[in-house]
Amino acid sequence: MSINKKITILAVLGIAIGFSSCKKYLDVNANPNGAAVPTVKTLLPAAQLYLGSAQGVDLEIAGSFFAQYWTQSPGASQYHNLDQYAPGQDAFSTAWSNLYSANENFFQLYKLADSQKAAPYMAISLLMQAYTFQLITDGWGDVPFTQALKGQYADGHVVNPKYDSQMVVYNGILAYIDSANVLIAKGGTTPGADDLVYGGDMVKWQEFSNTLALRTYMRMSEINPTAAANGVAALYANATTAVFIGNEAGDDAVIKYGFNAANSNPLYAEETGLQNVQNFVGSNTCIDSLESNNDPRLYLFYEPVSGSSSFAGLAQGLYNGIAYTGYSFPTVYVAGDAQNLNKTTAFNSGNAPVNFITSYESIFLQAEAVARGWTTGDDQALFYAGINASFNYYAAQLTDVYGTPLTSSIDSDYLYGTALGSGPGYWTVYPATGSVQQKVQFIITQKWFAMCGNQGFEAWTEWRRTGYPNWLTYSVSSIIGNTFPKRLTYPSTESTVNSAFPGLKPLTQKVWWDAGTGDH
Repeated sequence: MSINKKITILAVLGIAIGFSSCKKYLDVNANPNGAAVPTVKTLLPAAQLYLGSAQGVDLEIAGSFFAQYWTQSPGASQYHNLDQYAPGQDAFSTAWSNLYSANENFFQLYKLADSQKAAPYMAISLLMQAYTFQLITDGWGDVPFTQALKGQYADGHVVNPKYDSQMVVYNGILAYIDSANVLIAKGGTTPGADDLVYGGDMVKWQEFSNTLALRTYMRMSEINPTAAANGVAALYANATTAVFIGNEAGDDAVIKYGFNAANSNPLYAEETGLQNVQNFVGSNTCIDSLESNNDPRLYLFYEPVSGSSSFAGLAQGLYNGIAYTGYSFPTVYVAGDAQNLNKTTAFNSGNAPVNFITSYESIFLQAEAVARGWTTGDDQALFYAGINASFNYYAAQLTDVYGTPLTSSIDSDYLYGTALGSGPGYWTVYPATGSVQQKVQFIITQKWFAMCGNQGFEAWTEWRRTGYPNWLTYSVSSIIGNTFPKRLTYPSTESTVNSAFPGLKPLTQKVWWDAGTGDH
């Protein structure tokens, strides 16, 4: 479908069908023969849920396969195409549609909020558009941007939007962020429960803005390090923009699910729609790495093999002729267990959140900025703070696993190895006197551990940018030889409906910021 042919009012009305979790916001007593009038309080959650669905399902699955957290279970066949590195043209069409639907709603939210002089809503709209466009361009490369979202007659009726280069999109993202900062400073009536991310807390939205800018500049580290360094320096030079997510508890930008039976994590809803067949199994790329590094989060991200206390991953893509049993599945904590098998009732796949930007991602971004010399600070302290932020984010889940808080074990077992008696994990010993690349390797590798199954798309994106971790293996079922996927496939609706479509791109073609050498 053409991304500009959806009518926002229909998206708002239809979201109650597409996303049952939005019903609490959209249940109204209205004349069935009359047209519903969207409001800022309905547009905001509708758009956020579109975004949560796209990121929590298709992008999470693809990212977790390509970052080698998950692989196809031998007992199912839903995602063979991902392990084969041969997704069809429409493998990601739902994600494309939902991301642009999200931004259509955010765009209309901005216009409506502008007419009401509701600056906080306008700021959130711009930040969410910037975030969503970054997902889109990081996945597909060149995409409609400057002419996108203008399909309605009131907006110009642009039904064949041109494709902009990724550099243009990135410049636009940064411009959106700058505009949002001005609006946040204005103040005004803020959202409440209709903001599913921060509940209208504009201090946290400012931190989100700053962190998104930092992520955007860091993404440019290999393609334009001068611009990236200057952008980071400018962020840190301003007291308002130098405070990032992770500054205090509750900063993580997430959508929470599971507060009633109709509000499930979208990935688990997908699994339920597939009759709760367990399609995901742990990749031994990640399981073996966590085990060799004495990482307690192994139990957080993967289940022991049924009937044992040991873990076993499957080689990436090795699903043919293999027994269904004897392997570790992703846990309910990352919505990866299709059958909700958990020893307690405190957590299940349905109430796992969808993460937009987490505290640990933010702190690792800050550590990398310091390690590259683009700002001052203690990169070693930030490195360890990032690890601790990952443990703190999952504190309740770790207690659920181990039956006791892990506060002391983070230091003794994982960072120093005293309780295990085998020394600390290799990737916990930060090379404080090492080269910039050595430091970056440790930072990104620890980020990869922390994002296992919960920020799969971002982990794959960071691997494409940096090449770390550098031990990913080619899928044994690859039909494109010894190479890795570098982008997502454009949907067929764009090639058949949008006359401005520039043509298909091979899965192996790197996106703009992926300027590193080697096969990443």
